[in-house]
Amino acid sequence: MQNEVTIRPMEGEDAIEIHAIHTACLRTTLRAHYDEGQISAWTTGRTPAGYLRAQDGGEAFLVAVANGVVVGYVSWEDGELLSLFVRPHAQRTGIGTLLADAAFRAAETAGSPIVVLKAALGAGPFYERFGFEDSGPGSTIKRGVEIPDRRMRRQLPEAGNDGYPSPD
Repeated sequence: MQNEVTIRPMEGEDAIEIHAIHTACLRTTLRAHYDEGQISAWTTGRTPAGYLRAQDGGEAFLVAVANGVVVGYVSWEDGELLSLFVRPHAQRTGIGTLLADAAFRAAETAGSPIVVLKAALGAGPFYERFGFEDSGPGSTIKRGVEIPDRRMRRQLPEAGNDGYPSPD
């Protein structure tokens, strides 16, 4: 599937698919790490319009499109990765990596590199591949229900220090 994937900015009509992807991942992929009460609190009240409001408020979104269908998305703001989800049937095909790479490049180009995130339980090993380190447990309260996560952070090389020797 990866050879047919295009990454592009979210467009208004993508919000419906983004909402469907997010909901499907919460209800299936994350079922092994969260109970029904947590998943219900996480999904209740979400609408496609919420993603558009977030975008209007400054959250950046990219989508992955395969064969004309949105199969994943990533979002970030102010140096924090806020979400990265891939349709359950398309997971483990490289789409998440493509989305993460594209988001990291776009954020760095915009002058606000992504250095922190709240990883859903079980997602830590994925983010470790990008240099993030687990900085401990955390949680978010949604509708009065605690949703545990792992706080992760990465150090970026100092400006101009790309690991190559300076030219003489």
